[in-house]
Amino acid sequence: MKKTLLIITIIFFVFLVNLRVYIYDVNFYEHEFKKLNVYKEIPKEIALENTNKLISLFKENKELDTDFFNEKERTHLNDVKSLINQAMYLLYISIFLLIILLILNLKNLSRIFLVSGLLIIFFILISLFINFDYFFILFHKISFRNDLWLLNPETDNLIKLFSIGFFKDFLIRIGINSFVFALFLVMDGLLLRRFEKA
Repeated sequence: MKKTLLIITIIFFVFLVNLRVYIYDVNFYEHEFKKLNVYKEIPKEIALENTNKLISLFKENKELDTDFFNEKERTHLNDVKSLINQAMYLLYISIFLLIILLILNLKNLSRIFLVSGLLIIFFILISLFINFDYFFILFHKISFRNDLWLLNPETDNLIKLFSIGFFKDFLIRIGINSFVFALFLVMDGLLLRRFEKA
């Protein structure tokens, strides 16, 4: 039971820690805005200023002090903030469990690391066959109790900043980082197994 719980905890930790990295990474936002031609519609200075305010909202729970977003967008962003807070609570719980379960499973770490890494790789490979647009819509329907996420690109600045292409690249980055992390887990598992047999 504790082996299975540790495997699940490691998987959650890997995906959630990479989620946290990119949610708060201003450089990633800037790179995506340039790639997706956001600056053709919104001046760079304004885009980055309001992105920093968004990150402060998500990370430090500061009020969104800007008129750049309308009331509908601001309400949706508060819903997003709640979702991010829940994800961060899960991350902190997974870190706490990780420390305890690693200590309790010291004799089984080779198999645990190997299985955890292989499962993460499996989940990532499976995700390659999922239609992103379908997943994106389904995620929003499940995660939000309203339709405020249905934005108008003609009137809403939020969707001008964060198009569906942004979120696709966001998930790709998380997937790549998690894949690399999984490879290290597999290699660590194999190395530990060799030491156990020696």
